[in-house]
Amino acid sequence: MTQICVSLTEETTEAVIDRMVDLAPVADLFEIRGDMVLDLDLLTILRARTRPVLFTCRSAREGGAWKDTDTRRRMTLLEAVKRGCEYVDVEYRSDFLDVIIEKAGNGLVLSYHDLEGTPADLDELYFRMCAKGADIVKIAVTPRSIADVGHVLDFAQRMAKGGGKPVIAIAMGPMGLVTRVVAGRYGAPFTFASAATGVEAAPGQLPAALMADLYRVREVTAATKVYGVLGSDVTRSLSPILHNRAFAARGLDAVYLPLQADALEPFIEALPALHLAGFSVTRPYKTGILKHLQEVEEPAALCGSVNTVVVNDGLLRGSTTDGIGVTGPLRKLVDLRGKNVVIVGAGGAARAAAFALRAKGARVTVLARNEAEAAAVGASVGCAHAPLADLASRRWDVLINATPVGGAAAPAETPVPARLHRAGTVVFDMVYDPLETRLLREAKAAGCQIIGGLEMLIAQAVAQFEAWTGLEAPAQTMKSAALFLAQEGA
Repeated sequence: MTQICVSLTEETTEAVIDRMVDLAPVADLFEIRGDMVLDLDLLTILRARTRPVLFTCRSAREGGAWKDTDTRRRMTLLEAVKRGCEYVDVEYRSDFLDVIIEKAGNGLVLSYHDLEGTPADLDELYFRMCAKGADIVKIAVTPRSIADVGHVLDFAQRMAKGGGKPVIAIAMGPMGLVTRVVAGRYGAPFTFASAATGVEAAPGQLPAALMADLYRVREVTAATKVYGVLGSDVTRSLSPILHNRAFAARGLDAVYLPLQADALEPFIEALPALHLAGFSVTRPYKTGILKHLQEVEEPAALCGSVNTVVVNDGLLRGSTTDGIGVTGPLRKLVDLRGKNVVIVGAGGAARAAAFALRAKGARVTVLARNEAEAAAVGASVGCAHAPLADLASRRWDVLINATPVGGAAAPAETPVPARLHRAGTVVFDMVYDPLETRLLREAKAAGCQIIGGLEMLIAQAVAQFEAWTGLEAPAQTMKSAALFLAQEGA
């Protein structure tokens, strides 16, 4: 079982002890950063420890607070060895051979941190670190693309199969989150977490409580099925809480996480190492993913947009549940047949919505700033199109925002001026962060019925869960989890 090592960044001995007491229920061990504690009293910390301790003094070259030449580092690490810290982390590129010799065979972690990129030959680096006396090898790199993340995972899995010294392989930053969550797949002895949001010791660390409760990292093994949401900015996505709560409710050995990718091609390169059982697709990859799929269900092929991929023995099968996410909530308020629907936006979600709405008998017009993109959607789906500048002259029964305008990056914005709203119409915003956008507030004030993006997210996620698992989704569990998290962040 991979344990959770909580990195502490407190500046005083007293604060370190207080944090260890507070986090004892969730932590398996604590990383004490000697370079961060200004009044370091190691003996007092060890006497008060509530869990085993991994002690280190990180140099500036490897992300720490002390200069590489600071002579205190060697003496402090030696003290940690002599006072019986369960683990002591010594940087591989240091010249602290005496510390290494003292601790080798009894919890010596040799570490290597690359703050600039990913070394070309991780295997060679690993074997050199083993030869130097490591009991555990820790290699943390900075990925420049998700392909680097794939290289890190492939390396870790190969080393595990070789039966050598245990390895902790980390790709730092948001792209590398997967390496922290699935460490149990290759038998990592522990994975690092932060004490809370905002006090991370390294880029990409998640709070320990989240690692333990939502991602259930202690339960991840080589048999665990891994799913995720692919996009260019998915760090705030609510999809992980929907699907992870659903997996837990159904007792499935599965985990779902953000898959932040800089481009599609590096993601496809990383896929074999990620060993995914399936994944969601969000902005901006819903249309581009099609050329990488071996099979595409007819509705997705016809509308030219995929938001759900099932992986089976390396074969990628795509479908879309976005249409369900739109028509399901709308049909609770309005009979769509014969209604005029205006969709603002021309991306993958707009395509899927237009296709599904036409199938229900609605008259659909797609509007976009880029008229050529609107025309492309109109041609592929068989609906009307126009430039966004024509919005004021349009009449609608239902208005749908399928752009990111008004989302968390710019919550004061709206794609539709308030003066254009008309009482009795329905306004549907696909944005769910924030929970109530400016578009929805102004539409409600004008007497419109409104539907928020969270309803779409839940409806399409239920269909995704069922496509991946073949089981009925625990829809109420998913809705309750999403509402709780969204309201907390509001």
